[in-house]
Amino acid sequence: MRTPSLLLCLVFSALRQGEAQPPPEGAPDAVFRATTKLVQVSVIARDQSGKPVADLRREEFQIFDNGSPQEIRVFVAEKNTPETAPAAPPKGTFSNQVAGPAATRSGYSVILIDNLLATSLDPDPNTDEEGAGLARLKTLKLLRSLPLGEKIAIYATGRALKVICEFTSDRDLLEQELGKWKPSVDNPDTVAQPIKETIEVVRRALLPGMNLESLQRQLEESSRIDMAERMDPSDSEMEAVADHLAGIPGRKNLLWLSNRFAIGRRAIQKFSRASVSLYPMDMDGVCPKCSPRPIAAMNAIAAATGGLAFYQRNDIDVAMREAIEDGMASYLLGFYQPKEEQTAVHQLSIRVSRAGVTLRYRGSYQSEPRTAVAADTVAEMIEAMNRPVDATAIAITASATRKQDHLDLSATLDVSSLDLQLEQGLWKGQAELVARFMTAEGTQAGGVVSQTITFNLLPKTYASALEAGLPYRKELTIPPKAVELKLLLGSLPTGKIGTLTIPLSKVEPTK
Repeated sequence: MRTPSLLLCLVFSALRQGEAQPPPEGAPDAVFRATTKLVQVSVIARDQSGKPVADLRREEFQIFDNGSPQEIRVFVAEKNTPETAPAAPPKGTFSNQVAGPAATRSGYSVILIDNLLATSLDPDPNTDEEGAGLARLKTLKLLRSLPLGEKIAIYATGRALKVICEFTSDRDLLEQELGKWKPSVDNPDTVAQPIKETIEVVRRALLPGMNLESLQRQLEESSRIDMAERMDPSDSEMEAVADHLAGIPGRKNLLWLSNRFAIGRRAIQKFSRASVSLYPMDMDGVCPKCSPRPIAAMNAIAAATGGLAFYQRNDIDVAMREAIEDGMASYLLGFYQPKEEQTAVHQLSIRVSRAGVTLRYRGSYQSEPRTAVAADTVAEMIEAMNRPVDATAIAITASATRKQDHLDLSATLDVSSLDLQLEQGLWKGQAELVARFMTAEGTQAGGVVSQTITFNLLPKTYASALEAGLPYRKELTIPPKAVELKLLLGSLPTGKIGTLTIPLSKVEPTK
């Protein structure tokens, strides 16, 4: 059986480096709870008129895991307040984290425009826009009415995920970037419509020797294959968005603008673990001529993540605002998972003692077993290196300087995300660190550097690393034509991944 490091070496054609240096001597053991998973659930509370209830206390909540009451170990009343602009990082400093501390943060919402699976819609009579173009116009209208302080990101699914604008509260920038984006005409209708037209021509012409039924089956099979080919990148892109949002503390909202809602189970689980609530929004609105709407699927997706589904509405911009405001007051409850079978699906139930208050939250979670080697995680690491957005489940901060073709890299690693285990008085574990340079054409430049970092941390060192991170330094040779460095830190046992993209154009030269 191959070891995890050998797996990565084979996959990345990696250059093996040494293990991390042993830590300095430290003080006696500190007390940490390491072997039990902390489960966190975001809860929305509403009164009988549908207004947020923002003054509930910890003692008013009860939480049940598979029917068994659990002690609430974490309780945070989350209220979105305008953030003060963070200080600009020093030149040459880079991070994959997009949010400040949870206690002072504003709300974070993603607007995701489906430009891959959604079919064309009836054009808006006022704009003659349809499909993703209509979603673009509705989003522009929403941006002009949003309250200050909310951080918005706009993405679009396609054959490759498109980052239209990363998180910002700058409305002018959001409008500017969305205004420049043009939806692709590549959607399922580009295949289905010619099929329908061809069948109609054959039917009317009644050409001799043409078997209309056979032709219809062949053409419909082409449409089915096209849709199947779209499903795989769609799932991959949804997982990429979930991984990107995982490092943002607290509740996040994802407004999904489409008229076809297909998502894999693994993507749903990733969104749920990352405290991302999905709000499916049917762009077909009130449409008597449309096929039956996927209301049941939309409601199921929303319920699994603590969001809401919006359908049979033509005022999508208003619905989008309602979705964003839905998460502006929420509660974060946390408890330690019971010691039982790790692969079971755990059903969640939360009650509140105050009369007239209704709650909304995700209804379950699934915990996966710790394994020595996770083949799926190796594949996810490879995929993460190619994504246009960084994975944030493991925080990485780095500074870099360059002298000609040499890059001096100093990184700070977030050990709290690596789930190290306390064994025989030491905090032990491993992480895979990968570095890869890329060209402007999106191809790999030079070889890939891969290193297995082995942790054997004394309690004092571990406690210090929890506060300040663990330093890591390396000198890399910059290959010809390289314009970007991609770093990855991943844990094979837990499946957590962090990536950091460093444009070489922003790296300061050594003085």
